[in-house]
Amino acid sequence: MANHPDYWNDPALSAKIDQGIEHHRKSEAIVRVTDAAGKPLAGVPLTVAQVDSSFHFGANIFKLDGYPAPEENRRYEEAFCGLFNAATVPFYWKDLEPEQGKPRFAADSPPRARRPPPDRVVAFCEEHGLKMHGHPLVWNFIKWSIPDWLPDDPKKNAPLWEERVRQIAERYGHRIHRWDVLNEGTWQHKFTSARGVPPNYERHAFQWADRYFPKDARLDINDLTSAWDEMLPGYFNLIRRLLDDGLNIGGIGLQFHIWSEDELRSQLAGKVKSPAQLLAALDTFSEFNLPLHISEITLASPGEGGEADALQAQAARSLYRLWFSHPSVDSITWWNVPDSGAAPGEDKLLSGLLTRELKPKAAYHALHELIHREWRTRAEGVTDAEGRFRLRGFHGQYRVTPARAGVVTEAMITIRPASANEFAVTF
Repeated sequence: MANHPDYWNDPALSAKIDQGIEHHRKSEAIVRVTDAAGKPLAGVPLTVAQVDSSFHFGANIFKLDGYPAPEENRRYEEAFCGLFNAATVPFYWKDLEPEQGKPRFAADSPPRARRPPPDRVVAFCEEHGLKMHGHPLVWNFIKWSIPDWLPDDPKKNAPLWEERVRQIAERYGHRIHRWDVLNEGTWQHKFTSARGVPPNYERHAFQWADRYFPKDARLDINDLTSAWDEMLPGYFNLIRRLLDDGLNIGGIGLQFHIWSEDELRSQLAGKVKSPAQLLAALDTFSEFNLPLHISEITLASPGEGGEADALQAQAARSLYRLWFSHPSVDSITWWNVPDSGAAPGEDKLLSGLLTRELKPKAAYHALHELIHREWRTRAEGVTDAEGRFRLRGFHGQYRVTPARAGVVTEAMITIRPASANEFAVTF
């Protein structure tokens, strides 16, 4: 892999990121081992191995079942589950309900490109232990979101928007716990790509979602890459206005799309969206005391193979480390996993983690090294006289396994932030 430019390899920045990861992503824990009578067991050899992270590392799963050959679909599924623990599930209205009153919820619905039926996706995610994020509920953008049959008159279409939210909440609200309720609201203020929305539709979106989704659902707002810099004030003010209206916003989504070779090289050189600028933006949005989701990541590789792949991998590693180090960020979502898997117009970009042939690229390996090696904890040792074993580990689920003659059992624990993390285990 090519060396980092000096701007990203600054020792002070590296130290700040390392310290942030150590401080915000790990906690102390104690495992206390006893026998069935509650007597502490000293001298028991233990292995405490992390099996999942509480942090959401995800991608959109829009290409599920999207290939003509079963072997291709298998490779896509294996690569997805081999890297990620979370998935963004598509609910784009234009493709979900192309004919009014006939939504494509069922797994056997007629196929549409990059829009697998939600029932199929949800079942796959549940089978493979993937956390889910529904996207989007309300997005007033004609090209990708608005069905052709929706009337232009806001008085007529507002009840249809609400009914859409109600249907989705009724069918999936207890299975998918995080949702992008409002997508790209600042876009509509700048461009004329919308049509016929009710006045204050941003407020209505959260009112509808709060009315129909379970109270434990997380209702997010999501917006464009420009929210990191030139449109940050507009996005910040929109969130503030909605919160001041008493609306239930559960998290803030920040897209991050780098669309060209020149932009990628400029970003790596710190000329655009420098580390300092990114950290400052995260600090600004942290003022709301809401979790931040790096919600859609595109890093266009400047070519195929060799140096181009290395540059993409370098950018991915640098950015993931910075985002993971910030205490307010709780999830990072790559957007299109395979090359040629993006939306028409964007599919020419080599922005995937997999080649067109679904083989892992350097960026896939770089993220795998971070997520499954550097940011995973495995500890081995022996319990003390009080039956205690101490460790410091990344937040997430762990398997505790004793190495005692005749014992073939194990226990599961979860290390959490801001928690005592003391666990009683009986073997």
